Amino acid sequence: MVITIRKARPEDVPVLQVLIPESVRALQAEHYSAEQMEGALGTVFGVDTQLISDGTYFIAEAEGNIVGCGGWSRRKTLFGSDHVAGKDDAWLDPGVDAARIRAFFIHPGWARRGISSQILRC
Repeated sequence: MVITIRKARPEDVPVLQVLIPESVRALQAEHYSAEQMEGALGTVFGVDTQLISDGTYFIAEAEGNIVGCGGWSRRKTLFGSDHVAGKDDAWLDPGVDAARIRAFFIHPGWARRGISSQILRC
């Protein structure tokens, strides 16, 4: 199966808004309670359009569908979707700070196929 990686675009947001909860509810169910997962969705877990605007968020596509997403950030914020109040969007200092790996989510039907590793190589 061919999986292609490309930069995320604003028009991908509606698909990501569906993919992220599917990924969280299926792939994290062994590790978190339903209450914990639902509490994190929309705040900690969700679309961060700043990453898309920065050009550091990527989409994995297979068979014409988005099957994964993830990226990195050069900003101080550690996590969070657009709905998190008080995020620190200031730039990191590359002389001191490492970039931050952010917001990886894989469709449950495509898990454990190396998609996140492919995204990390971008």
